[in-house]
Amino acid sequence: MDPSEVERFSRRTKTLEVEPLSQGRIRFESSLVDQSFGGDYEQAEATSLVVHQFVMDGIASGDDLKLEALSVRAEAHPFPQCPFILPVVEDLIGLSLLSGWRQKILERFRGSAGCTHVTTLLLGLSEVTTLVYFQRMNAHQAYGPRSRASGEWIATSLDLGQSLRGACHVLDTGGSVVRRADAVRERRHGAG
Repeated sequence: MDPSEVERFSRRTKTLEVEPLSQGRIRFESSLVDQSFGGDYEQAEATSLVVHQFVMDGIASGDDLKLEALSVRAEAHPFPQCPFILPVVEDLIGLSLLSGWRQKILERFRGSAGCTHVTTLLLGLSEVTTLVYFQRMNAHQAYGPRSRASGEWIATSLDLGQSLRGACHVLDTGGSVVRRADAVRERRHGAG
């Protein structure tokens, strides 16, 4: 078949898995895979090719999700030098995944001080908080259309001290979702 007739496309797949452990600790694993399909590859029989595959795992603990462990593996990469950046991520151990995480990563790993793939995975760790909050809330409140509409779901987050107020446009402090949650909390705990 003529290479100009082959449909070519690329796909990036990112995953993030968070698992609660004991004593307020969580384990996470994140991966990023860049794959090319229908291209012209040196292996004549190949119809696709993994260009990049990086896997990051670690452990965080406490309400502030402080990193206890963090490592990255480069399972597929185009240049032998790509993995040279990996040991630098260990310098992040001890930092919190909460407030300021994204800014810290952008400052430390911009341009030639980092790797766009590792930086993407590191930036994605700020999303761990969303999954951890969901798990913590869900341990106290069933999740579904009724609990969201009634305000019970967000009220539970506020009761747990993990304030989602202002986290996004839906959770604006003056918005309807937070006002409903405040009304639920007032009914639960009384005024004051």
